[in-house]
Amino acid sequence: MMQFLFTKTPLAYFVANFWRDEAFSYLMARLPIHRLFWSTAQDANPPLYYLLLKIWMGIFGTSEVALRSLSLIFFWATLVIIYLIMKDIYKYTTKKSLFYLLFFILNPLLHYYAFEARMYSMMAFLATLLFYAMMKKNYKLYAYTAIAALYTHYFLVVVIGFQVVFTLITTHKREWKHFIIPLLKTTLWYLPWVIVLLFARPPVGSSFWIVPSTWNDMSLLPAIILTGFEKDNWMIVPFISSISLIVSAIILFGAIHHVVYQKKMHFFLLLGWALGIPLIIFLLSFFKPVFLPRYLIFASVGMGLLLIVCLESIKNKYVRAALLTTVVSLLLSYTSIQVFMRTKAPVKKTFVTIKNEMRAGDVVYVTHEYDFHPAQYYLPTKEVYLYKKTYEELPWFVGKVLIDKKAFKEMLPFYPARAFIVNNDGSYVVQSLK
Repeated sequence: MMQFLFTKTPLAYFVANFWRDEAFSYLMARLPIHRLFWSTAQDANPPLYYLLLKIWMGIFGTSEVALRSLSLIFFWATLVIIYLIMKDIYKYTTKKSLFYLLFFILNPLLHYYAFEARMYSMMAFLATLLFYAMMKKNYKLYAYTAIAALYTHYFLVVVIGFQVVFTLITTHKREWKHFIIPLLKTTLWYLPWVIVLLFARPPVGSSFWIVPSTWNDMSLLPAIILTGFEKDNWMIVPFISSISLIVSAIILFGAIHHVVYQKKMHFFLLLGWALGIPLIIFLLSFFKPVFLPRYLIFASVGMGLLLIVCLESIKNKYVRAALLTTVVSLLLSYTSIQVFMRTKAPVKKTFVTIKNEMRAGDVVYVTHEYDFHPAQYYLPTKEVYLYKKTYEELPWFVGKVLIDKKAFKEMLPFYPARAFIVNNDGSYVVQSLK
């Protein structure tokens, strides 16, 4: 039973080998706090997640499971907020709210990053809490959540910007001060970080690996937001167009129903959360490629809630049940494919084998920059170098901020010292100069 759970279900991600970004999280979190702040300022993400991970590591250790558990906590916390939105805002029964949580438990984007040592699950939680606080008009909670969000991921700036504009458009001027003043007070705590960024000069305008958007992707946008599908990923999902078509049809019906009959502002807030913000970023990616599903993980939560609200507007219980069953079945099918096909490279076995074979004075050379941080994670007491590479040729997005200029080698060591040269396919050879 345990073998099935950890090989054939999403729990397989929990015990999978670390890949580059997760190893980067570990290496960043173990830095002294002053270096952690400066290094994150020079990279692409703010420091809050790494600070929390540093504390988490101090309590629970540095194994893959321990490090990933922090993201799992944020995943479950996100489910709690989703439940509160359904109960407090939409007044669904407890039974119905718990049942609809299946939309999010089965969501392939949400549960994939629930088992990854990165900030995306935390990002989804904070964005969901922001929308909940906004719907409840708990502006003090909103303001404190906003500052945490700003220190977690830069894409959450877009979320807060949208929420500010939406509030100013849809509320009376008398209410503006109750929203804006607490927000301005708390965001003053963000000014020191802005100053640090001005000195650190992060790689904002540098080249990136994300491909530009195309107009052909527009028809798949609902499915991409819901599932996290990446068209250039090696994972093939033959029914992704069907997901997009069904999701679009449900949303269109729900939109017509709400415009004609209910006219509630919460519905339009959901539309912006699920589709408006991703569409803005999608269009921006024609000029600066930044559209990546995991950066929009918060929109997947919004999409799930939007689908639920639209399904609830269908009065025929048989049609509603049929559509509900279809959506759940598609999510379950996508999840099953993802578990089998979206796997992480088994690098741990290579590095553990090398560790057992190494003698005093031996070193490890990796031939690809993607393997450098995982090698440092799995071989923390060993000397790890990049072989026949130069610092200048490395792109910033491989975690270059944590790669020392002295971590490069062109020559093999002299015997009896040996170099374990690791190839990108996981194979390795042992060589030295005589």
